[in-house]
Amino acid sequence: MVVGVVTSWSALKRKDLRRHRRYAVDAGVLQVSWLDLSGKMKMARTRALNVSEGGISIELPDAAAPSSLVRFQSSRFKVMGSGAVRYCCKMGSKYVVGLEFADGLRWRAPQGEVTEPVPLCGPGEKLQRSHAASNSNNSA
Repeated sequence: MVVGVVTSWSALKRKDLRRHRRYAVDAGVLQVSWLDLSGKMKMARTRALNVSEGGISIELPDAAAPSSLVRFQSSRFKVMGSGAVRYCCKMGSKYVVGLEFADGLRWRAPQGEVTEPVPLCGPGEKLQRSHAASNSNNSA
């Protein structure tokens, strides 16, 4: 006898449905620009909270518009890119914003045993664009 299992929405929300593991970031300060909820361009120095192969979570002083692009960079970490806003939640006086990397941008997860927090990018490393995305951009 086969019995169907129905999973409640609240059970799905509790389950981690992410594609990649998140890593807490050590001192990841970034310069960011984004559109607020009224469509006004904002800029700030802020910190990265965590990073995964497919995205990054940052702290902002103001809310970011859903699905908008947030640009970020850090000369210290040799990081430059953008990500689409996937969530924006008020936490105290700040907003935690989850970004999905755009334009084929990827972060390479550390290999082997990992002690967190991890540096946003280690010595000589940087966020990289995938070859498939680079090729599709060159052919357009």
